[in-house]
Amino acid sequence: MRNCEALSIRGRGGAKVMLLLAVIAGALSGDHALASAVICEKGKGYVAIDASEQLSEDFLRQIKALRIDNVIRYYDWSNETLPGKTLTRRELQLITKFDMSVAVVFQHNNDCLCTFVTKGRGTRDGRRALELARALSQPAGSAIYFGVDGVDAQFLSVLRGTGIAGGEPEARKFVQRFVRPYFEDVVQTLRNSGYKIGVYGSGLVCTELMEARLVSYCWLANATSWPGYGDFEASKRWVLKQHLPSRKADCFGVEVDLNSANPSVVDFGQWKPKAF
Repeated sequence: MRNCEALSIRGRGGAKVMLLLAVIAGALSGDHALASAVICEKGKGYVAIDASEQLSEDFLRQIKALRIDNVIRYYDWSNETLPGKTLTRRELQLITKFDMSVAVVFQHNNDCLCTFVTKGRGTRDGRRALELARALSQPAGSAIYFGVDGVDAQFLSVLRGTGIAGGEPEARKFVQRFVRPYFEDVVQTLRNSGYKIGVYGSGLVCTELMEARLVSYCWLANATSWPGYGDFEASKRWVLKQHLPSRKADCFGVEVDLNSANPSVVDFGQWKPKAF
């Protein structure tokens, strides 16, 4: 269980409601947390896998044989939320060997409300992402995604737990008050870096950030119960759409998420690594 965080929110009439946020990672991730029979196989239209562990040469060879040419991996702080979560030079060398591309997403407790209510967190995460991008020779013009892993859905769950009526309008206010400033800080930090900015998250998060012109790309999370999923999925404004995760036994010993691309989009910020 994550550390509890006290969040003060002004309600109607100026009263303050103190919400105790005790969030179990993944517990509110909707469909994303369900057991799945999704299998890594040809002919399903998958263009990318995303994985939170370091990938082997054998795994990449088998993925490439399925005509999946893109790997999505993570940027994180040195105190990783999962061991081996952060993309490495060794993996980039292997990705180059198989003539594949990579896309990256920064995530460090981005499934915790506490991340987005912490002032200056977007600036710090943006600086760390830049540090890693430069260390790994990520080229200008490619994208760094930042995760918003269901915090809007979590906020609504907290409201329901207090007996306060909650719905998408309240989730939108939360995104505008806390998620949007995080991305404003990211944008300011990455300004003049040459990198585009993407977001991984719900349909609501994608809508709000794209309309505010804070992100260039939306990677729509596979959690159909999160706010705004249906409308945003139907809008076709996403560049990547995540599907249910595979089990290790169904994808060459690695648990991954499978992703399809918007048919009208070729570029979602991926890049081909240089040989080191």
